[in-house]
Amino acid sequence: MPDLPETLRLVYDATGPYPRDVPLADVYLDAAFPAGVGDRPFLYVNMVQTFDGQAVLQGSAYTIGTDVDHFLLRQLRVHADAVLYGAGTLRKDDVIVTTHRTLQHRRVGEGRTPNPLAIVVTGTAEFGDEVLAKKKFFQRTDFERLIVTTPRATEAAIERLRAKGVQVEVVETDAQGEVDLARLLRRLRGRGIHRVLCEGGPTLNVSLARAGAIDELFVTTTLRLGGDPDEPRIFAEPVSSRTLVLQSELLYAAPEGVREAYFRVRFPRP
Repeated sequence: MPDLPETLRLVYDATGPYPRDVPLADVYLDAAFPAGVGDRPFLYVNMVQTFDGQAVLQGSAYTIGTDVDHFLLRQLRVHADAVLYGAGTLRKDDVIVTTHRTLQHRRVGEGRTPNPLAIVVTGTAEFGDEVLAKKKFFQRTDFERLIVTTPRATEAAIERLRAKGVQVEVVETDAQGEVDLARLLRRLRGRGIHRVLCEGGPTLNVSLARAGAIDELFVTTTLRLGGDPDEPRIFAEPVSSRTLVLQSELLYAAPEGVREAYFRVRFPRP
């Protein structure tokens, strides 16, 4: 177990008193997410970035944040019925959709599965032998796994995934020939999924924003520099010029000073 701080410093809160210290184990547990927006699930995005804005460092996003960021990553999953990813995130990092054991008990007590459903979207459903053999997404059985793809996927590619025990669904495409995310979200709402957490990557974030499907954004900014202009930011392309509305800001301070900042913002409508 990593050596975690007992509290984080809440420096701004749009709904309550600040500044104050908040127990780490309580952060985001009382987040009031509605059970859907119109005909789709409520969707919130969680990302991490370096101080100069990189969403990938040394080939991975997971290596950017501290253990506190990793703790909060799992904390945010307690509210989600499903966690959504692009195929690039699965290939570069992995997809392991678990939350803390105590929060698994909370979910079960609420009549939900211990961990959310993991959903990966891909236009072709093509994954290399090394990805299929080594990524834990294809080995773990403690959460449900679903890959959503398009008619561009071959039957052979789909059967390779199903042979790993992964559910595969073929859905309609958008104008670019990729998974139609708006239709996918409506389909998920129809099957009882009310809250979706997206953990990237940057390309999927762009598609969701342009579909008008992002409601809130959680961003960890860590005091590390990437320095690589070719690495993506948390959004790979421009999506909005409107101002984000800050909901809360927390700081993780170690003896040597602040190490990370955690922002929760309301995302602007397109």
